[in-house]
Amino acid sequence: MIAAVIVAGGRGERMGAATEGLPKPMLPFGGKPILEYLVERLAAAGWREIHLSLGYRPETVTSHFGDGSRWGVKLRYHVEKSPRGTAGAVADLRAEVGDDLLVVYGDLYADMDFRRFVDFHAARPSAASSLVLIETDHPFDSDLARLEGERLTGFYRARPGTPCEPLALAAVWAVRGPLLDLAPRDRPSDFGRDVFPEALRRGLELRGYKTGETLADLGTPERLARAEAGLPRR
Repeated sequence: MIAAVIVAGGRGERMGAATEGLPKPMLPFGGKPILEYLVERLAAAGWREIHLSLGYRPETVTSHFGDGSRWGVKLRYHVEKSPRGTAGAVADLRAEVGDDLLVVYGDLYADMDFRRFVDFHAARPSAASSLVLIETDHPFDSDLARLEGERLTGFYRARPGTPCEPLALAAVWAVRGPLLDLAPRDRPSDFGRDVFPEALRRGLELRGYKTGETLADLGTPERLARAEAGLPRR
């Protein structure tokens, strides 16, 4: 099974006072940190080792999760020395985790079959990356994708009032070495803003994995509250 990396270093400026002293993935959601749902889901899917890329206030993550044994996994922590962006942070781990990776953003609530997605990617060895795509109800502040069959052909931001196909990047991707090669070593870089567009410019193959599973971007207070209201009561 390919290595799993959760990018959990973000401070979460858009969350305002809610993230004071906490990285965004550690915000409470349904009674526990957002990040805990991802650890649980990956453990249930069969991962026995999970890498966490940390930045802001890493001790809040390590003190909560410890070695991961409570969830039946081994957690390995990697703390950025300086902000590297999502792509830069993952690319910096290649010597330790390899080139074939499942990457998940730590502020995402993802009730999805990660194994099925990884199998989809494995069956397409020519793809530099496979990206999970969902229909979004907030297209005007989302990174949207153009898709022809399974092939991703472009990325864009829609303007309010203009028609668009609300197919958004869901912050879950499987990546291979040729994609990670595009993350510069001398400056921060992000997958959505920098690496994926550059991959298309260079003719690399990107595949889209459309799903109707529940994936919720919890990156703003409004989205967090809306998603929490929709959680099943236990």
